Amino acid sequence: MNDILIYRELSKLRKEIKRGFKKVMSQVTDYTTKVQAQFDATNASLDNIVSDEANLAKQITDLAAQIAASPSTLVPADQAALDTLVTNATAVAAKTAGIAAAVPDLPAPPPAV
Repeated sequence: MNDILIYRELSKLRKEIKRGFKKVMSQVTDYTTKVQAQFDATNASLDNIVSDEANLAKQITDLAAQIAASPSTLVPADQAALDTLVTNATAVAAKTAGIAAAVPDLPAPPPAV
């Protein structure tokens, strides 16, 4: 008789453990989904910075080429301003490249259970 009671109690415990495990796994999955959404948003923002940086560098290069091809001559203050733009754009590009190199690539998230 005791064996039957022990078996029933063990069976109940197994069911409760299984429910608890499923609940924990559901919470882990929900948390993973939320965190992944933040990673995706951050990645999109960083991609936008890279794109904007490349666009700015191209505009500066195009402007410098247009000025160089022009028959007019820049006054020293304007040339200094242009040189500062190129220097700053180069510094920003180096900084973002350093950030990208310092942050490891994320592994793919595990498949949902």
